[in-house]
Amino acid sequence: MRFLHTGDWHIGKPLRGRGRMDEYARALEEVAAIAVQARVDAVLIAGDVFDSTAPPVEAERLVYDFLARLLPERIACVVVAGNHDHPRKLAALALLLEGLRIYVRSEVRPAAEGGVVRVASRDGGCEAHVAVLPFVPERKVVDACLVMGPEHQWYAEYAHRIAQILRFLTDGFTPKTVNLVLGHLLISGARVGTGERPLHLGEIYGITPEQIPSGVQYVGLGHLHRPQQVLAPSPTAYAGSLIELDFGEREQEKKVVVVEAQPGAQPAHMEWVALSAGRRLRDVEGSLAELRAMAAGAGSDFLRVRVRTEGPVPGLAEQVREALPNAVDIQLVYPRGDAPQPAPGPRLKQLDPLELFEEFYRRKNGVAPAAELTALFRTAYEEASHR
Repeated sequence: MRFLHTGDWHIGKPLRGRGRMDEYARALEEVAAIAVQARVDAVLIAGDVFDSTAPPVEAERLVYDFLARLLPERIACVVVAGNHDHPRKLAALALLLEGLRIYVRSEVRPAAEGGVVRVASRDGGCEAHVAVLPFVPERKVVDACLVMGPEHQWYAEYAHRIAQILRFLTDGFTPKTVNLVLGHLLISGARVGTGERPLHLGEIYGITPEQIPSGVQYVGLGHLHRPQQVLAPSPTAYAGSLIELDFGEREQEKKVVVVEAQPGAQPAHMEWVALSAGRRLRDVEGSLAELRAMAAGAGSDFLRVRVRTEGPVPGLAEQVREALPNAVDIQLVYPRGDAPQPAPGPRLKQLDPLELFEEFYRRKNGVAPAAELTALFRTAYEEASHR
């Protein structure tokens, strides 16, 4: 049987106020085309389908359009909830979708009650058992650990509980079926962001690679956005996100994993397939004149810009945006001296939130925030205040 592993779509997530629905649409179309061309039996979506627990209608339409694209190709789909997904909202259509061979799991279940999804091959000659582990909120374990002592024990207890769940879900696996795990969780030692810094148990709620069940032919994970294979007792990988979602993901090549496995003890064969739909994110730095000279080669990339200058220059950010319309983050770089910042005094305590924001921005960047940035802050603050 063949599978396509993807996840961490975060459909609906903007970039510094810029909508990206067109990019998500192209990326999902690309993933669907890969699934059809590879003649996979099922698509495995490892959580964080949406970026928000209340996604916009456009985001939901893109996801359901993707699922509808699989139906005439007789491709099944297994979806687990991530920490960005609303469990009940994601499960609202689960019963209806199950009749279409789209299996949605938003909460942990015992194996016999949907915790292991059975997926038949397209020709009906083979069956896969997929143990599904939606995101388990840390509080569900930590609340029970508050009487146990130091905080470092909470991480170990969380890892122990997750490992237990995985064992319970996979205990019934036999060599007669293709056996997979699909989950949304963190693994100690996996890499995060553009840098190579690994995660470590004790700073994350996750599990160690050794706690991955052995004898499973493939473990497909979501939660980390960097595509990567993890050294574990069974073949284990994060497919990563569809597009570069923020500047921590710049220069990452986005991918999906096509997995081929047969019943028995042999591990699955993995093939990484690159995606090309998303716009690239880049850092650029220079004087205003140098940045203007870069404009012709900037293309459609989103840019984080550092402007070298001798000091604060009113209106400089607007000039940069005129030269580089896709600049979504602009920082001024100039000598600021070693003089300590004045301590917050009574005057700051008397400012309202908008005035505090403007004062903070002015101290950090040497200039007042642009009018559109101030308006965006006001809108965000008002929305947060009324929740």
